[in-house]
Amino acid sequence: MRVERLADCLRRKLGRVLGLHSLILYGSLVRGDFIPGTSDVDFFAVLEDGTNPEEVLKELTPVLEECSAFLNPVEVDVAWEWASNLSDPLGKGYPYKFLTVYQRDFRENHVVLLGEDVTDIIPEYALTELLPERLEGIMRNLGRFGGNKKMLHILAGETARLMAVLNGSSLRKDDVLATLRRIGDEEALRIYRAYLDGRKTPFTEEFLTEFIRKRVEELRASLLP
Repeated sequence: MRVERLADCLRRKLGRVLGLHSLILYGSLVRGDFIPGTSDVDFFAVLEDGTNPEEVLKELTPVLEECSAFLNPVEVDVAWEWASNLSDPLGKGYPYKFLTVYQRDFRENHVVLLGEDVTDIIPEYALTELLPERLEGIMRNLGRFGGNKKMLHILAGETARLMAVLNGSSLRKDDVLATLRRIGDEEALRIYRAYLDGRKTPFTEEFLTEFIRKRVEELRASLLP
């Protein structure tokens, strides 16, 4: 019912948006594990080529935030891309995680709110093909987030989730938790639980940094022949 209420509100208030090819809802709300006060509401705006993204987002964002307010999200996140770039997100567009490393979840859990579905345009990638760059991205962010414990905890939670996915988990929060229990990584389990609880557990910066660094090293080693 929450997805239907949101969709009805958006379709009623937006109508046709000039330059917008598609508006897609994805993520935890569609997946069914949205947590008020903890989760984001995730939208993907696909723009027609040549469109000014600032103008489209200026029109879209206030309505998306207004219609999502009843859900009490932490954030209303709006990713965007030009339609012609979707045929090669790695080479031409921005390599959003939901289009690349987590694309299976996007394909299975999305709702087209306006316009056309675009999943047939997006190429399928093997997770192992994408993993080296994803691990490099985590390490780049580890350097950027030094001194910012909130962002370090988010990054540690993402690292734990990636570990679970590589061990057969979906992105469902209960599935991630069950997988981390199964593989017996107590630190990852503690971090991910606290991540879902609004990051209330007071981990030190040193602990989070060492967790991320060590797990990335282990995942890199697993890629070696």
